[in-house]
Amino acid sequence: MHDKQVAAPDNTAVRVALWRALHVEVDSPPPVFEDEVGLKLAAPDDGWRSRPDMSPFTRPFRASIVARARFIEDLVAEQAARGVGQYVILGAGLDTFAQRRPEIASRLLVFEIDQQTGKLTLVEHVSTAGNWPRNFTIDPSGGFLLVANQRSDNVVVFSIDPSTGRLKPTGVNEQIPSPVCLRFL
Repeated sequence: MHDKQVAAPDNTAVRVALWRALHVEVDSPPPVFEDEVGLKLAAPDDGWRSRPDMSPFTRPFRASIVARARFIEDLVAEQAARGVGQYVILGAGLDTFAQRRPEIASRLLVFEIDQQTGKLTLVEHVSTAGNWPRNFTIDPSGGFLLVANQRSDNVVVFSIDPSTGRLKPTGVNEQIPSPVCLRFL
């Protein structure tokens, strides 16, 4: 008999997401950092605000987490404005930057992998032609990339150049309400 493991966010990631939401809900306005998306991702029980790690005792810890998140996000926005186009997330999960800041995150980065060394080389940045790119997939032939843009309610199709890997818009832009996942069956 095999035990089925369910993928779940790390406890620390859930706590941080809840602290961010609690900051918006209970701390004096204006919030230092607005993140209510994490609360939806964490999907806690109704009594989540009564958890021991949400007590007033944890307020200083919450404040440091919120301040750190604001500092990092401001730094990412500043660097993106200077042309930096890569944002690497190293953590326990539930990062909501792409959902909250689509104007910065709604570009695709195309990399080339050197088969000998494994080294990644940036090939291009491509707009997703939508808002809040939630998912992407490559068709089974390897010739097309589809992007699901959740907030702009569209799925956009790009062709993939087989020799360079570069993306080219095909003109296919299907209106689909809140697409979040793309699969070929």
